[in-house]
Amino acid sequence: MIFRRISSQCSFIAIRSLSMGRADVATTSSKFANGQWSVLVVHPKVRWGSGSASVLKQADRQLEEAVALVNNLPNMIARKSIWAAGNLEKLVARRETARATALMVNIDVLSPAQQQELFGIFEVPIFDRYNIVLSTFKEFARTDEARLQISLAEIPYIKHRIHALASKRLNSRPEILHVEQQYAEIEGGDLNEILRKREQDLRRDLKEATRRATEQQSGGSKHSSDAAVIAVVGYTNAGKTSLVKRLTGAESLKPKDQLFATLDTTRHVAKLPSGRLAVFTDTIGFLSDLPIHLIAAFEATLAHVKSADVIIHLRDVSNPDWKAQEEDVVATLKSIGVAKEVMAERMITVDNKIDKATCFDSPESSLSESSSIRISCKTGDGMAELIGVINEKVSIATKCKTIRLRLDVRSPVIEWLYHNEFVVVEPIPDGNNLIFDVVMNESEIGRFRKKFAHLKRKN
Repeated sequence: MIFRRISSQCSFIAIRSLSMGRADVATTSSKFANGQWSVLVVHPKVRWGSGSASVLKQADRQLEEAVALVNNLPNMIARKSIWAAGNLEKLVARRETARATALMVNIDVLSPAQQQELFGIFEVPIFDRYNIVLSTFKEFARTDEARLQISLAEIPYIKHRIHALASKRLNSRPEILHVEQQYAEIEGGDLNEILRKREQDLRRDLKEATRRATEQQSGGSKHSSDAAVIAVVGYTNAGKTSLVKRLTGAESLKPKDQLFATLDTTRHVAKLPSGRLAVFTDTIGFLSDLPIHLIAAFEATLAHVKSADVIIHLRDVSNPDWKAQEEDVVATLKSIGVAKEVMAERMITVDNKIDKATCFDSPESSLSESSSIRISCKTGDGMAELIGVINEKVSIATKCKTIRLRLDVRSPVIEWLYHNEFVVVEPIPDGNNLIFDVVMNESEIGRFRKKFAHLKRKN
């Protein structure tokens, strides 16, 4: 028994029973009948060797997160129950006592064989983190960009399970593996071609949807194409949307205390103290133990992070698992191609929710000597310091220089500087001249010199 071999290594299994009001909690295409569903959430504490969970992660908190994931779907009520060390038979008995009508095993992805065997043992639908997260994505997707990426994420899952069914290694029904019957009835070669064509079409449509979204969210500024890009990343529900709203004043942003409240990258333009325009991007939250192809499907959403001038890593230090969450965020950044050197040079680490956190009080806390910036998006504490650091980082990343210009009051350069929004601090009068301190990058300096080459610039 595949799962029995796994469970024999468990030193702890925790259980939660949740009532599920939705009929479509199953992912990919599986549908429950209408009515209330009770889901037993099981977290096996297993050491897998190099692939094991970080030692920073505690089983009870991992269980809490799994419960929150399931609870994130509408109309759910959690009832707590913890089951200590024991065997699989006791877990079956617990399921029967709780009258659970579905089981969620808190690991990234169950193999088709594991899913089939668990279904045979418990005789209820079996889900893993992939199923629940994808269902959450479907529930909260609001744009074409998000929906297309979700459809892309399903293709490897469908393909793997259909191949397992076609190989005859499994004596299983498609619905047990959360695969539509229509896929199971297609011959292997034809299915590969159908899925290949579908993936090709989805990627083409996604590229177009991403282009449209970028244009629509450019902020309406004629200079937004020259603006620095600042990517805000972090674990899901760390407060990224709240931070972007604080920094840009974007009224369209509606922060929510909810996992995966943001599935699309939104872009918001603001002006820094230096006068530089910056596009702040609010991205999908990261999560531990997600399959790599699920992350890969959101490559279009996260592509800007790799090329961003500055990356803000927002940590929720009110969460007891913030250090484990930090590990997951860094690992995800690496998986999408953000080099270690880039993180060292361009990343600003920001600790949010200091109004709730108690971790700063402990002398042995790693935060007590951290170089991170401490803020509260709720109260505004620390925002002035953060803006100053962002301003400095952007200036370095975009190779900006402060240039002093002494101009005759009749100089055509003055009108050009104001028109192009380079004047942040009003000039200093000096007889018939005005002294301007303006910030420009190398490209802007080149354009400026070319345009006014016929004028003599006084330093």
